[in-house]
Amino acid sequence: MDKLRPLDWVVVGLYFLFMLVVGLYFTRRASRSVADYFVSGRDMPWWIIALSAVATYTDAGLAPAVTMLTYQGGLLGNAVWWIPYVIWMPISAVLWSKYWRRLGTITSAELLSVRYSGKFAHIYRGVYAMFMSAFIVVLMGYVSGWLGAALGPILGWEPINLILFSAIVTAVYTVASGLSGVAYTDAYQFGIFLVGNIILVPIVLAGVGGMDNVYQMIETTRGANAESFFSVSLPAPGLDGLTIMAFIVQGLFFAASPTGGEGFTAQRFMAARNEFHAQVGQLFNALLTLIVRVVPFIFLGVIAAALYAPGSVAEPGEIWARIVNTYAPTGLLGLLVAGIFAAYMSTISTQMNWGASYIVNDFYKPFIKPDESEKHYVWVGRLGSVLIFGLSLLVAYYLVEGLRAWFLFINSVVFAFILPLSWLRFFWWRLNIHGEAAALVIGLPLSYIVWFPLGFSNEQAHPFWQGFLLLFGLGFVTIVVVSLLTPAEKIETLREFYQRCRPPGFWKPVIGDFSVGERRKIKDETLRDLFDCVLGVTSCASAILTVISLFGGHWLVFAVALLVCALSSGLFIGRWAKRGIFRSLGAVGNNVIRRV
Repeated sequence: MDKLRPLDWVVVGLYFLFMLVVGLYFTRRASRSVADYFVSGRDMPWWIIALSAVATYTDAGLAPAVTMLTYQGGLLGNAVWWIPYVIWMPISAVLWSKYWRRLGTITSAELLSVRYSGKFAHIYRGVYAMFMSAFIVVLMGYVSGWLGAALGPILGWEPINLILFSAIVTAVYTVASGLSGVAYTDAYQFGIFLVGNIILVPIVLAGVGGMDNVYQMIETTRGANAESFFSVSLPAPGLDGLTIMAFIVQGLFFAASPTGGEGFTAQRFMAARNEFHAQVGQLFNALLTLIVRVVPFIFLGVIAAALYAPGSVAEPGEIWARIVNTYAPTGLLGLLVAGIFAAYMSTISTQMNWGASYIVNDFYKPFIKPDESEKHYVWVGRLGSVLIFGLSLLVAYYLVEGLRAWFLFINSVVFAFILPLSWLRFFWWRLNIHGEAAALVIGLPLSYIVWFPLGFSNEQAHPFWQGFLLLFGLGFVTIVVVSLLTPAEKIETLREFYQRCRPPGFWKPVIGDFSVGERRKIKDETLRDLFDCVLGVTSCASAILTVISLFGGHWLVFAVALLVCALSSGLFIGRWAKRGIFRSLGAVGNNVIRRV
C-alpha cells in the first residue's frame, strides 16, 4: 500500500524536476561531438569523477543489499564485495586511471585498435563492443530488479511500473545531455540518496531504544551466534581461506576488468582533464565507495538483526524497505523514495551512455557509417541509449530472479574467465588479438553455464571460490596458450601502444631501443607505483576495519586499525603531494576548458 503523503510526493516531484533541469542544461555541449557526448570533452574535474563514479556504484540495490548482507552475515557480511574492492580501487587510482587517460581513447573497446593490429583486430573490436553492450543490458536489468525490491514494499507498485515511472525522466536527460549531464546529475543524486539515509539512522535508533538496546536484542534474536555476528576477524562463516583468496585474486585483476576499472570507471578516467584528475578522482571515489556510502546501512543492518530473527523474513532484500515503512516520517519518506530513484537513475543513466558509446564509437562508426558528421554520430548515440534501456527492461521483467545469485554473478563471476586480460594487456608484450578473442568468445557463455545451469550459484553446494577460481584458472591458461601458439603483434604497434600508455611489466623486446636513462625512469616509476599501491590498499582496508570495529566494540582492534590507517594514508598523501599531483589539479592538461 502506498504510504506516501502529499508532502512526500512533492519531495519526489521536485527531485525529478531538478534532475531534468540539470541534465538538460548540458544538451548544447553534448551535441558538439562524439568526444563531448561520451567523454565530456575530456574536461571532467576530479571531484565530479569521484561523485559520478560512486553514484553509479550506488544503484537502487545498495540500500537493500548492504542492509541485507549485514543482517545475514554480521559486520563482515559485506566482505563479499569489500575484499576485492579494497584491492582494486586504490590500485586503479595509482595505475589504471593514468593509463586510460594517457591512451586518449573514447571507449575501452578502442584500446583493441591501439594494442593490436590487423584486420582481425579491427573486426574483433566490433564484436567486443556488441558483447559489452549486451553485458550492459543485463547489468541494467539486474539494477532494475533491485529497484522493485527497494521500493515495491513502500509504494506497493509492481517493479515494472516503478522502472517506467523513473525511465522517462532518466531517458530524457541522459539522451539529451551525454556524459556531462549524467555526471553532474550523478553528484546531486548521490547527495540526495546519502543525506536521506543518514537522517533515517538516528530516527530508527530512537524508535528501537538506542544502540544499547539493539545489542541486547541481538543477544536474544541471534543467541549463540551473536558473538560471530559482531566478529571482525577473518576467516569467518562463508568466508573460509579459499574464498578469501578468490576475492583477493579477483580484486587484483578487477582494476582493469569490465566490471571494475575498465568499465564506466574507465570512461570517467578518459574524460578527466588530465591524468592527475583521473588519479585523485579515483582515490576520492574509493573513500566514498568503500566507507562513506555504506555506514548508514551497516547501522540499519545491525538494527535489522535486532528486530528480525534469522529466517523470519522471507525476502531479506526487502528489510531496508520494511524499516523505512515502519520508522520514516512524512517528508523523510519522500526524500528516501527520491533517494532510491536517484540511486537507480544515476546508475541507469551512466550505463545508457556507456553502452551507447560502444555502439557508436566501436561498431556504427567503424563499420556502418565511417564518414558522417559528429552531430550524426551524437544522434546515433542518443538512439543507442534508448535501445539499450528498452532491452534492459525486457531482461528485468523476464530474466532476473534470485537477487543474491545475480549480485555475485554480476559483481564477481561474469568476467572471471577474462580477468587475466586486465594485466596481460598492459604488462605482457606477447599477448595478441587471438588470446584476447579466445577469452571473450569462450569465457562469457562458459561463465553463465558454470554459475547457473551447473549450479555453482548454490552457495550451499559450491562455495564461491570453486566457480570463480575454476573460471579464472581456465581463462589464464587459455589466454596464454593461444597467444603463444599464434603470431605476436607487430613490434611497431606494440611500441606505439607503449609510448602512449607507458605501463610496467614484460616489455623488453618493445623498449629495446630506449636509452638507459629512459629505462631507469620506467623502473623507478614502477617501483614507486607498486609501493603506492600497497599503501593505498593498506589505508582502505584499515579504514574499513576501523569503522566496523566500532560497531563491534573491539577497542584494541579499533586503535590499531586507526593508527595503521593514519600512518598509511598520511604517507600515501605525502608522497603524492611531494610529486605535485595535487598541485597539478589546477592544470587543464592537453585540453582547453570550454564553457557550456
